[in-house]
Amino acid sequence: MMSKKWLYVIGIVVVLSTEFGLRDVFLPENPTDINVEIATIGELMLSILLFFWILKVEGNKLESIGFGKLRWRYLWIGVLSFLILMVASWLSGLALEAVGLETLVSLQPIIREYNILTLILLFFTGTFLEEIFYRGYVIERITSLTGKSWLAGIVSWITFTFVHLKFFGLGPTLNVGVTSAVLVLLYLKERSIWPCIVVHGINGVIVYLITPLLTL
Repeated sequence: MMSKKWLYVIGIVVVLSTEFGLRDVFLPENPTDINVEIATIGELMLSILLFFWILKVEGNKLESIGFGKLRWRYLWIGVLSFLILMVASWLSGLALEAVGLETLVSLQPIIREYNILTLILLFFTGTFLEEIFYRGYVIERITSLTGKSWLAGIVSWITFTFVHLKFFGLGPTLNVGVTSAVLVLLYLKERSIWPCIVVHGINGVIVYLITPLLTL
């Protein structure tokens, strides 16, 4: 029987390579609604496969990737972290503009072109699936393999940041790096996926739902 360490290695490789394949190989430079919808459905299928892998193949519980009990304190921790993220993103945006690079704000005209189904799928993917893949699974499994949570955090930060490169471009991707850093630090502190979901969810509502609809 294969050891758990090898199962963890396989799981990490499948998650990260599938994410890279869907976002940086499958998606064209200017993805249409159908391109994005197929990619997000692929990510949903990946999450179902991952849950099966964790529960039936690894023999672990979902608590092993930060899906523990939902506590009310995670709500206010998430809201506070989101406010910190907004300040950090604003400052990083100023730095990017100072060197002639675009920021995440520059993507809004592109996002507004997508239909409501695509926007909802993007919101769902960011809020839940990205947290499952990059914070919960990658951090916990690399920590189990190496015993070094800081190394797991660095891998999570780098992979989550640069998987956005093709779709977002360099400037916005560097902006995402700030978001990634905040989410990694939050996860390492709480060892729960829920406050990260709160942060990502608030951000997703603003970026994919409120802002595009207000500018219709």
